[in-house]
Amino acid sequence: MNKEKVTFACVKIAKQYEHEVSFTPPYHCELQPIEGIWSVVKGEVAHSGPHPNLLSVRNTLLNAFKKKITSQVIIGFWRRALKNAKEYLEFDDNAQLMDDDFDEYDNSDEDCVI
Repeated sequence: MNKEKVTFACVKIAKQYEHEVSFTPPYHCELQPIEGIWSVVKGEVAHSGPHPNLLSVRNTLLNAFKKKITSQVIIGFWRRALKNAKEYLEFDDNAQLMDDDFDEYDNSDEDCVI
């Protein structure tokens, strides 16, 4: 309560261009597309076997990003996050979204394909 409210740089930049930044609630990984991407990449590292050092882990991470994370995968995770956000909105009277116009980005019920 007594902490000074800090304005993030992204919020300042968005206001400068007359945009508004929305934040998702904490601890809701199903609303964060990056969490799905990380799960794919970490899974690749886990399945690649033991690593002798951190450089090997780093290289495996980079290769996984290059080979597994395509634009299709990213779009799939965004669609999944939007679908989950819509479900929250429909089932929780207290849930709020900044804009209902996100339907244009979710024109199918497809989940990501990896």
